[in-house]
Amino acid sequence: MSSAAEAWGGTEEFVELSSVLSGFSVPELEKTGMAGTYAEFVAARVGAAPCRALRAAVAGLPRTPESVGELAERLAEEPLGLARALTCLWYTGSWPGPPGSAPTVVSARSYAEGLVWRALGGHAPGTGRPGFGSWSEAPEGAVR
Repeated sequence: MSSAAEAWGGTEEFVELSSVLSGFSVPELEKTGMAGTYAEFVAARVGAAPCRALRAAVAGLPRTPESVGELAERLAEEPLGLARALTCLWYTGSWPGPPGSAPTVVSARSYAEGLVWRALGGHAPGTGRPGFGSWSEAPEGAVR
């Protein structure tokens, strides 16, 4: 059994929980291609017990955007910290780590797939059209 399966019950369950936390739908999260990577990464960092505690706390919530506010009230400090860290991971592609430590960027792809770029309606700098390095040239039609 993988660490993600032990911690989350499987990638599908991890994505469903992440959907509640992030406000993005399951298909939108799956489209990033990061679900399996994130599930394994988080399980390896924090262990199965905190992940299961977060799953249990979220289990009874309705799957609505309004439920996120209820979640903060229902969670003890440890699962709430994990929920915040998991949300940060999905939005930025970086894991905040324990207090006092530097964040860890999971991969270049995780940065590019961060939900913050979708929320802003764009791409991470240098990753979308017109492509890598495009920032170094003047835009078409620019006058110097």
